[in-house]
Amino acid sequence: MSRMSKCGLGVLVVLVASAWAAPVHAENRDFKVGIMTALDRTTWDEVRRVWAKVEELGFDSAWVNDHLLGVPPGASTDDPQLEGWTTLAALAAVTPRIEVGTLVTGNTYRNPALLAKMATTVDRISGGRLALGIGAGWFEAEHEAYGFEFGTARERAERLDETLQVISKLWSGEDEVNFEGKYFTLKDAPFSPPNVQTPRPPLIVGGQGKKWIVPLVGRYADGWNASVRVTPEGFEERVDIINAECAKVARDPCPTRFSKMLVLLDMPAIPGTGAIVRLGARLFDGDSASSILAGTKSDIADGIRAYVDAGANEILIMLMPPYDDDSIELLESIKNDILPLVDEERD
Repeated sequence: MSRMSKCGLGVLVVLVASAWAAPVHAENRDFKVGIMTALDRTTWDEVRRVWAKVEELGFDSAWVNDHLLGVPPGASTDDPQLEGWTTLAALAAVTPRIEVGTLVTGNTYRNPALLAKMATTVDRISGGRLALGIGAGWFEAEHEAYGFEFGTARERAERLDETLQVISKLWSGEDEVNFEGKYFTLKDAPFSPPNVQTPRPPLIVGGQGKKWIVPLVGRYADGWNASVRVTPEGFEERVDIINAECAKVARDPCPTRFSKMLVLLDMPAIPGTGAIVRLGARLFDGDSASSILAGTKSDIADGIRAYVDAGANEILIMLMPPYDDDSIELLESIKNDILPLVDEERD
């Protein structure tokens, strides 16, 4: 059955709202490929099964999202939603090779010292395979439902700035850490046990804001993940902003890990389907259309290639739940059919 027919056109609209371990690559590939699994409308057994297939096929990484409610209109706020970090810890224990992470942790849901401890625990469970993806937080309905302070976009960016500083300090290896900020405080704070990875697990900031969010990558992070609304042209522009901010604060080395989230909806063998789907998305949000992977295998390879050519060295492909036999077939086709096409055209 077609993935599009199962999910419906409604999944398109969700776009608007919105490692490095022993990989199995084509020898000439200069980019990595991971899989993203949202945790709404699914079960633990389904997620565990699809992650096992990700391992088997040799993808580089697998990621979960971090929401407390389903995100409309692709999902309803009443739909089942697994919690991200506890699910990730369980997945880390049953995946021996791939990098594991969150895209992205909602910064407003947890104190940064608690988050640092959680992340280090998963790093140890995984044997040093964690990447901490984090963003400022954007889904106001979750904050209202559960009593989390939302604030303005600028306030959320300021909180993320302090969080990145707090986590970096706690992961620095200092015996006791102190920090006095507008939102968070540390007083002679110890941190043990340490991470497995040295000097620390990768910190990946996700987002698109050119004024307040993207510059944080150049100041504090190890990588950037572009949201679905970032076009190939916008991707290049933001990489330049990151490099400029890094130079401004005299940071060396600068971040070099630049990833792009793409949403895989369907792969029917009908020429032109991908263009029709992207046209539908463009009616809702023109920028999101370039992040949709739909249509023939050639269509999907073209979509991936556009971002690799724009400077992405990591492509993260989001599968839409439920995770069933169709999902397994999509994974196999990505690995065996799509990625060779991307490599072939770039040779």
